[in-house]
Amino acid sequence: MKRVAKLGMFSLASGTLALASVVLVRDTANARPPGPECGPTRQWSCALPGCPDCYEVLFEGTVCEKVAFEKKTGRVCSPEGS
Repeated sequence: MKRVAKLGMFSLASGTLALASVVLVRDTANARPPGPECGPTRQWSCALPGCPDCYEVLFEGTVCEKVAFEKKTGRVCSPEGS
């Protein structure tokens, strides 16, 4: 009878340890951000390179949105006021 009790206790402890390991691994994976940090929304001044007569465009967005805007329009953006 003692052997059955020890086996049951061992099984319970192993199951609890396995469950705790799964929960800890899952929580660590969820703690990381899903993608690149884009930062706060800022104002950007965007101009066409090599065209001093072209007008500047003011753009408001995050760094990730700025990169997408530059790819789409061919303009180069810098922080407003710099």
